[in-house]
Amino acid sequence: ALGDPGPEARRGYEAVLQAQEAALDVAQAGMTGEELDGAARNILEKADLDDYFSHGLGHGLGLQVHEWPRVSRTADDELPEGACVTIEPGVYVPEQNYGVRIEDIIVLRADGSENLTRSPKELMML
Repeated sequence: ALGDPGPEARRGYEAVLQAQEAALDVAQAGMTGEELDGAARNILEKADLDDYFSHGLGHGLGLQVHEWPRVSRTADDELPEGACVTIEPGVYVPEQNYGVRIEDIIVLRADGSENLTRSPKELMML
C-alpha cells in the first residue's frame, strides 16, 4: 500500500490472507474446485466480505493464462493430481475505495499441495 490504507482495508487484507491460508490448508487432488473455492469463501463470508468476492478462487495454469481446472463455486470437476492451479482470493470494496487480491501458484498432490510461490505475504506500507 502507498501509505496507511486505513483500518477497513487492513481488515480486508487480513480476511483475504486468512481465506487464502484456509484454501491452501485443504488443497489436494481429488477434491472439487467448488470445495476448494468454498474453503476460502467461507472465511470471507464470516468477515462479511463475500459479496465483494466476485470471481472464482483460481484456475489452472499451462499454455494459456486461464485453463482447466477451474476453482470456483460452480466447478464440480475433481482436481487432478499434478495440476498447477492458482489460489487467489480477492475482495473489491468500491465504497471503501480499496481492493485486495493475494495469489499463489500450487501443485496439487494426493496428500496436499506444494506451494510454488515464495513472495512475502505481510502487508507492506510504503
